[in-house]
Amino acid sequence: MLSTPFLRAEKAEISPKGFSIKPSQDWIELPLPFQGVVVSYGKKGTLATFHITERDLDEVKSIEQLKWEDLFSPEFGSIDIRSQNVTRIAGEKAKFCIYTLKPGKFKSTMEGTLPAKYINYVLIHRGKLFSITFKDTEDGFALTYPSFLAAVRTFRFDVPKPVSSRKPV
Repeated sequence: MLSTPFLRAEKAEISPKGFSIKPSQDWIELPLPFQGVVVSYGKKGTLATFHITERDLDEVKSIEQLKWEDLFSPEFGSIDIRSQNVTRIAGEKAKFCIYTLKPGKFKSTMEGTLPAKYINYVLIHRGKLFSITFKDTEDGFALTYPSFLAAVRTFRFDVPKPVSSRKPV
């Protein structure tokens, strides 16, 4: 009897989110209070949070084509961008901005009486726009941002890895 080898693909394990992130134990996963948020974390003992959202793009765009005016619509007029730049997250080109909210109704609704500072990273992967938004009080931002940045550096997109093996028939 001759054996004929063949390749057998096994189902790969991937998370239902399509990505993974591994923040330190100082961050706890929060209930999902906002529509479109895939996962949220809060830093123990602080008011710092970060949310990851995902949405389909109408058309495939490059990160350079994304404009903050569109991403923050319809509230762009309420956003005060302090700095912006380009970086890489999970091997993808990403852009980010650090911002605060201008005084007014939107700021009052979003923050109440505690002024906050934000950083927003956006990147495109397989036709989807991912946004990672960090928020803390203006006073606490510099203290909690390094821990958030360490978490962002662990962000990875899931890649199915079929396992092949040779078995005799």
